[in-house]
This record gives sequence, C-alpha cells and structure tokens, in this order.
Amino acid sequence: MRTHGRTRPSGRRRSTGAALLLGLVLILAVLVQPMAPSATASTPARVPVERAGGSTPSRVPGDWREYVRTPKSADVCPVSEVSTSGAVVGAQNLLCGGSGGATLTYAEGGEVPAVLLDYGQEVGGLPYLTVSAASGSPTLKAAYSEGLQYMSPSGDGSPPWADGDSSRSNSYQVTGPGTITNRFVQGGERYEQITLSTPGRLTLSKVGINYIADRTQADGYGGHFLSSSDELNKIWYAGAYTLQTDLVPANSLPGSWSVQDSALNAAGSKINDGAGILNRGASWSDYTTTFRTKILHNQAGWMVRAQNSQNGYLFILDGSTDTAGPPNTLQKFSVRDGAYTSLGSVALPSAVDEGTWHTMATTAAGTGITISLDGKEIDRVDTSSLPSGAVAFPTGTVGFREFGDEKAAFKDLTVVSSTGRTLYSDPLNTPAALADFTPPGSNAMPSVLDGARRDRAIWSGDILIEGLTDYYSVNKPEYIKQSLDLLGSRQLASGFVPGAMHPAAVPHLGPLTPGDTTTYSATYSMYFVTGLASYYLHTGDKAFVARQWPAVKRQLAWNATRVDANGLFSTRAGVDGADWNFYDKDKAGEVSAYNILYYKTLTDGAALATAAGQTSQAAAYRADAEKLKTRINERLYDSTSGLYKISDTNSGFAQDANAMAVLYGVAPPSKHAEILAALKSKLWSTPYGPLPFSPGAGYRELVSPFISGFELQARLAAGDTANAQELLHDVWGHMIAPGPNQTGTMWENISGNGGTPGLEAGTSLSHGWSTAPTSALSSYVLGIRPDTPGYATWTIQPHPGDLTWARGRVSTPHGGIGANWTAGTDAGRFNLTVEAPKRTSGTIAVPVSGRARTVVVNGKVVWRNGTFTATAGVAGGHLDSGYVHLKVEQGGSYRVTSH
Repeated sequence: MRTHGRTRPSGRRRSTGAALLLGLVLILAVLVQPMAPSATASTPARVPVERAGGSTPSRVPGDWREYVRTPKSADVCPVSEVSTSGAVVGAQNLLCGGSGGATLTYAEGGEVPAVLLDYGQEVGGLPYLTVSAASGSPTLKAAYSEGLQYMSPSGDGSPPWADGDSSRSNSYQVTGPGTITNRFVQGGERYEQITLSTPGRLTLSKVGINYIADRTQADGYGGHFLSSSDELNKIWYAGAYTLQTDLVPANSLPGSWSVQDSALNAAGSKINDGAGILNRGASWSDYTTTFRTKILHNQAGWMVRAQNSQNGYLFILDGSTDTAGPPNTLQKFSVRDGAYTSLGSVALPSAVDEGTWHTMATTAAGTGITISLDGKEIDRVDTSSLPSGAVAFPTGTVGFREFGDEKAAFKDLTVVSSTGRTLYSDPLNTPAALADFTPPGSNAMPSVLDGARRDRAIWSGDILIEGLTDYYSVNKPEYIKQSLDLLGSRQLASGFVPGAMHPAAVPHLGPLTPGDTTTYSATYSMYFVTGLASYYLHTGDKAFVARQWPAVKRQLAWNATRVDANGLFSTRAGVDGADWNFYDKDKAGEVSAYNILYYKTLTDGAALATAAGQTSQAAAYRADAEKLKTRINERLYDSTSGLYKISDTNSGFAQDANAMAVLYGVAPPSKHAEILAALKSKLWSTPYGPLPFSPGAGYRELVSPFISGFELQARLAAGDTANAQELLHDVWGHMIAPGPNQTGTMWENISGNGGTPGLEAGTSLSHGWSTAPTSALSSYVLGIRPDTPGYATWTIQPHPGDLTWARGRVSTPHGGIGANWTAGTDAGRFNLTVEAPKRTSGTIAVPVSGRARTVVVNGKVVWRNGTFTATAGVAGGHLDSGYVHLKVEQGGSYRVTSH
C-alpha cells in the first residue's frame, strides 16, 4: 500500500516562480429601451504608454449576445493557418469547413514538415487527429500553446501540476488510418503545431479538440451587461468566458483509465482516491466477482462491498517485481472514509510476474470473504472479527484500484449473486465499458479551476473572484458550492483548510485529516470562509452554510491561535506565510494584508454564524473584528505615506493591503480618498496597471489582475469611478487588445516592462482570478448588488463615470433583476428603469448634483429641493454622497428620472 505525503504544489504556486444568465431572447418587456446615445467618450482610447486622453465613439445599443465567446459546438476546429514549413500540402483543408486533407511528408535528412494552426481564441479539451492515409513509420506530434510567441516543438512547456496532460506536446506512432484521441486533457490553448518527427508520410483529414469545459451559450446565461463602451463590453464577456474555460462539468474529465489491447488499463491517479467503483450495486450483499488481471507495474488492486472509493474492502496483489509493496503477496484492508486498516497479508503460492494474465475470484458470503488465484483459494477474511479501527461492510459494489505509478489491466469482469443470478458482466474490451465506472481522475461533481491550462486545480483564493464572476454571468453556483465543499471536507485537525485540491478528488468522509498546516497558506485557508460567505450572500443557500458551519468555526479557531501579543495575526515564513505572489518570498510577522483579510474573515464568519443560528458566536466574531481593526490602524497604518505598511518589519506598501482596507472597511471612510490617491501616485507606474508593491520592497514587478481586481472594487465602492475606468483600460483593456498572446481570456499576471505575460511561457493566459471586472461592472457600473442573502433585499446604484448608457440583468434565487440607464442626455437627465422580483425589496439610488434636483418615479415626484414625498411602492428617501436613495417596499417596475 502506498502512503501519500503532503507537499506544496509544484505548479502555479511554486515559490521558484515558473508558475455570464438565464439568457433573455427579448430584453425584459417592462424595461424602457435606452435612446441611441449621441454623445461620445465611453472609454479612453487604447494608448500604449499614456493613460490619459482621447475617447472612442459611443456604441449604439445592440445585442449583448454578440459578445459571448463560448464555442457553439463541442467539436472545436482551427479557424486559420498561421504557417507551414517543409513538405506540407493542403494545410488549409484542416480548417473549419475544410475537406480533402493535408499531407505531411518527412524524408530522411530533409526538413521536418510542420503546420501551425490557430483556433482563434482559448479552447481546451481532448485533442484528436484523424489519419486517412499513412506510409512508412511516421511519428505524429502535436504541440500546444496559449500564446503564439511561446510555441516550440514542446508547446509552451508549462503543463499543469494537478489535472490534465503532464506534457504540452504528444507523440503518436501511426500505423494506419484512424482517429487518434489524446489520452489526457490539454486544458488551454489557442495554437496547435503538428509535425512529423520521424520519416514517413501521412494525410490528415481532420484535426480538432473535443471541448470539455462549460459550454453554456448566451441563451443560458443568467446575467448580462452592455454599455456605451465597446471596450468594457469586451472585458465583461472575456471575463465570463475565462470563467467558463475554468469550469469543469461533472464527469467531464477522462480519468486515468483507458481501454487498450481489448482490456481495461487502470493507471494510477495523481490524487489520493485511486479506486474506480462500478456505478451500481451499492446494495449487493453476497456475491462472487471474477475477473482476469495482468500487472503492468507493481500491483493490481480491487474492492468488494464498496460503498464508494473511500469505503469497502480492498485487496492488493503485489507482483514479483513490486518496488513499493511486498513482492508476491496478497494484502488485505478495510477502508473506512479513506483510512486504511490492515487485515493482514499472505504470501502467494507462486510468483505473479508482470505481463502475465491471472484469474482472480472473490466471494463475499455473510461474514466471510474468500479470495482465489487461478482457481485456488489463497486466503479468507472473517469480517465478524476485525481489528480495531476496521469496519464491517455488509453490502457494496466492486471496483479496481491503482495509485501513483501502479498500473494493471483488467478484463472479463462478472458479478454473480449467491443464487446464481448475474448481477453484472462485461468483457471490459471497449471504451463503452468505462461509462459503467467512475474512474479515478474523473470528477463526479462540477468544480471551478484556477486556470484552463495551469494549474487546473481548485484554489480557495481564486474562488472568491470566480464566484462573483459566476453569479453575475453564467450563474452556475453549483460549481462554486461543490468546490468549497471539497476544500472544507479536507480540513485538518487543527482547523486549517487547505488552499488547493485536485478537481477529481472526492470529499473526505471521515475524521479530520491530521496536521497543523498544509497547502497553501494562512490567507488561502481564510479564503474558504470568505468564499463561502460570498456564496451565501448571492444564493441564500442557508442549508449549505449550516453544513459547513463546523468547518468555519474550526477555521476561525485556528486563526485565533495565530494572534500575537499585539493583538495582530502573525505568520511564519516557510509554514503559513505564502500568498498569491507565489514567485516571491513568504511574508512573515504582522502582515497588513493578512490582518485585513482576517478582519474580513471574522465579519464574514459572523454572517455565517447568524445564518447557522449561532447568534452569540456571531457577536463574538464581530467583537474580535473590531478589536483587530483597532490594532491594525494603530500599528500598521503609516500616517506619513497615508498608506498601510506591508508589515511590521517591511515599511514598504502594498496594493492588496490598501485596496482591501478601503473595500472591507478597515480604513476609516475619511481616509478612503487619501489612500486611493496615494495608491495611484505611488504604484501606478506602468502603462499596463499598478505594481503590487512599492519599489525597493523586495518583490517582483509584475502587474497582478487578481489584486488589481480588489483595487477596482475599492475604487468603485468609494465612488472613484473615473480612476476605476482608467484601471480597467490599463490592465484588462491591455489583455484583450490584439497581439500574439491575446486569447480572448484574462491572464494570470503582466510584466510591467513590456506588457507581456509576467511569467512568460509559464503564465496562465486564462486565469479565473483575473475576472473581477465582470462582477464589478454589473454590481457597480450597472449597479445591482445584494444587501442580504439571496437578494432578499438589494441595492441598485449605477456608477456612470463617463458612460452614456448601460443595461443588463442579474440572476437571483427570486428571479432576474434588470436595470437600464442613460446619463448625460436631455439637459443632464439621468434615466433609470428597474425591474425586480415581487418577493424582494431594496434601494434604488440615482445620481444628482446638489439638493435642488428633482427625482420622479413612475411619473410621480418623490424628491424635490431636499424633500421626500412618498408614492406607491416608495416609502422613503434621503440624499447621501451625490445620490438620492429611495427605499422600495417591494419589487416591480420602476422608471426613475433625476433632473
């Protein structure tokens, strides 16, 4: 049996630094269509060096569906030929709609034939190549890259550490016509290069990718956005599509099993749950299962009376050359909630060599289990007398189990009841047989990854941004829910929640995992709580909160153990001090950003405690949060610079700490404008966005769209819309601008020197943590936000900036909320039409300039010269920060005009 150590992932987060709306066919009939704007200046023009100056023509209202980038078909084909070299004929025939095929010829000593194809945008899935003719012994090679400039014979050279192909290029020995489908997922690429690496000749009739990520079309989107700025529209939908490339539908991953040479080949999986279970038979009791097996490396394993991959009886046949287990031995285990208890072992009567077929029979009858090898009984287990820690399983199905580098072949599986009735029978010699199992490496539940290509893992910090993108666009919260559930289920005994998980892992069912800290850091452990609170706010799923409440309480208890004598959260380098900037050193001590995130975790914990009915615990968390806020402002705020320091030992300043201080309310409101102005003055030093740290602080100068997303939210929340628009243009406008690395999706980071991907070929170019504009544009610019869980109450408060109009929709558990506004027309009128579900209430806020403005709702004056007058459905109003806020008693249709 193999044991599995806990190590820091070697992909995106390695410290070495390699690393959307139930769609409307018609806009809601009750919404008033905006007038075609006659003004200009929706967004500054793309200026590569200067942020200021210029404007683009205002866009006439159109159909938001035009911006949706999701592939129409799961069979994705290349759209253009970038280049060819060597003896290649008919490369254009491989493009969408092409026919006739492309022939590549490689003569000994001649030039290698190559075709470089472009899919037009980021795609991902299982690549395939259809060979119609071949001669000689050609080796067909396909390489993949997200960015054009990083293509090489090995692709872009940065495979995922979690799910997916371990190489960015694949070679296939061609023996004749047929379709070659890649074994593992190539999760993200725009470009594919096809070559012959050994002499020969072949003709390809088709190439493409079986797209496996979420493919929700426009009419399935839960929310949408459209404005007078074409650039902002493109940014919104690029963020939504980025998220979609990172969503993994249930049962979409191919797993580590395949059918080769007329047998099921079970290869070890990267994840701990290495058993594949037959998807029927949970209630089977007494039966005999028989199969043939051939050890390909080390051992062959199988389960009986299995409830799932984590519960049942496991038997391992160790081969004669097993390097990790006892050779020529049968090992026996009871597996309970993923924990293995040995039931002993027995030496085999003869050697079991790799590459030879053997017949195994296992009979479960009452409290006895008998195991036979090639017709001879070799051992028996008495389940009425089990060692401490083991559990008896009276019923359950069958399955096979390999882990790590273990590999075995299986065929001719039968399960026959004690009365002689055949319960299951399959030769396991065709791919169709795989559908009867949930192979390890496949995913029973939907999940959200950090990146399409890299890391292809569930990361808690990324979920905080990706969740918001999901709720405002495709609105598939189940992806977020199941990812949070998986992370919480792997909580350590200390209360620390791991920051990352393989998408094919299954929730841990047993006791808490031993340990104090693990992947990835203290901040990513806290993101579990903040991500859950955001999920609850947008969905109102109180039952899920109740289920997760024990994990939340344990997490916050762990956080409390890290509070030092100064009343501040303190981290340790090499233990829990790592953060989003994985390519930099850990941050130790009293780190401002970590403490501000801890404050947010406490306030979110209070909201979750309230939802779980734990009112006294909620009060305690709020009290702890207020004490922490006081200590942060006393010890970590630098009045000279007007900014929060990086930490108690580093007097530099950071974008994350100061943006979060404004966004989460740690900084006093009177300081917000000063902090935001200082951030711009000191960190906005590249044409591609702010640097995350001040010069000389000891960190790399890479623009982070993840952290800039928090600054974007902070500026919009504080009413600094003009600078928020500038930030959108500099960071996200740059990523969607035409260029060799433009993928229609958002990058992980950007080099401040030149605007290229920050980690070069190692940069993920479809990264969910960079999609903050999608939710920010809907929640602030369009203006729709939840005030209480599930949008029971809401606020609609547009932030127009220099836009002349915007319209859109947000999905809620009660139905859609639509908003449609125009600004700066008709002598300064601001027109807003709102449609909200009847079972909700909220606040509508419209911008005004001065107390003398008049506000009219559905033809009735409700505000004039600072005085509110009630009307049907509107119960109150007040002026605050340039807006008249109207209290709406219930949802419905409201036409609001300020003039």
